[in-house]
Amino acid sequence: MGAETDLTGPPGGGHYENTARGRNTRGDGRNTRGGQSSAAGVRWITPLPLWTGILTSPLVWAVDLLARYAIVKWSCITGRHWYFDVFTVVSLALVAFAGVVSWNALQQTSEDEPTDGGLPRQRARFMAILGLTMSALFGLTMAAASIPNWVLDACH
Repeated sequence: MGAETDLTGPPGGGHYENTARGRNTRGDGRNTRGGQSSAAGVRWITPLPLWTGILTSPLVWAVDLLARYAIVKWSCITGRHWYFDVFTVVSLALVAFAGVVSWNALQQTSEDEPTDGGLPRQRARFMAILGLTMSALFGLTMAAASIPNWVLDACH
C-alpha cells in the first residue's frame, strides 16, 4: 500500500523529527555535522495506516448501527429485509480491511520494541496492536448485533 512506504528515516520537517543524541539530523538520515545517524536503516511507518486501523472499526460500527435503525421502518413498508444483511457484510468487510491494515503496520515494526515507551517506534507498535484489537472487538460486536435480525422480525 502507498501509505506503508519503506523509508530509511523520517521525512524532513515531518512530525517525527529524528535526533541522534541531541544533534539535529536532516530528513535524509545524515547528521548535520556529517556522518550517519543512529536511525539509519530503520523503517519509518507513516501514521496513516496506524490511525486507519484504530479509527475505522468504531466509525464503521457507528455508521452500521445508525443505518440499521434508519432503515427499519422503510424495510417494514417495502418488505426488503435483506438490506440488514448487506449492511452487516459490508461493515464486516471494512472492519476486516482495518484489521489487515493494522496487521501490515505491525509487521513493519520490530518485535523487540516495548509497547509502553515514548519513542515513535514504540508508539507505532502499540497503535498497530490496538488497531488489531479494536478490529477484532468491533467485528465481534457487529456480528453479535446482527444475530437478532436473523431470529426476530423487526416489523412486529
